[in-house]
Amino acid sequence: MEVVVERKPVKYARIQVLADGRVRVVAPPDFDVYNFIKKQAEWINKKREEIEEFARGINGKENLLILNGKFYHLVKDRKFEILDGEEGVVKSYSMRSLKRRLASMLREELKSTVSFYSRLLGIKYGRIFIKMQKTKWASCSSKANLSFNLAMLALPEKLRGYIVVHELAHLIEPKHTKAFWELVGFYYPDYINAEKELKKYWGYG
Repeated sequence: MEVVVERKPVKYARIQVLADGRVRVVAPPDFDVYNFIKKQAEWINKKREEIEEFARGINGKENLLILNGKFYHLVKDRKFEILDGEEGVVKSYSMRSLKRRLASMLREELKSTVSFYSRLLGIKYGRIFIKMQKTKWASCSSKANLSFNLAMLALPEKLRGYIVVHELAHLIEPKHTKAFWELVGFYYPDYINAEKELKKYWGYG
């Protein structure tokens, strides 16, 4: 088992199973990572099985683009276009222009979704950023700015809505406390299943 350890001035250790099967641990400088991993062995194996199960489902589709939970063939063309059908096709001139177009699409969608849920929650937010993130679907800053992973476009729209609710809830309850999950559950009752689905899609990324 390959373990990636990041020593940071955090209060509690965090563990994550990456898409390639490696285990990532973020821990305080003097924390006993070995025993921590040993205690989490059952959880680690379960997460690896979930990733492997999802990987089997995409076997043979590694070179396809996934949008909204559906696979698309990528075709080089001067005109950007998304064609749905039994076998979807995405046309784009280059990967650079494709990322730019997809980021613009995601930003416009999220502006609407964030505005809607922020009004329901009765909170204000700062700026919206679209980034390529390696370990998170989204994050929020102390200035109430929201950063979303471009990879969110791979998800079905309902899961993108869940991510928005999750991050906005953090502007009220910064930690994953009982109060936080109660708040999330009020605005997104199916959050437990949403969390499970997100982990499967992260395996694809």
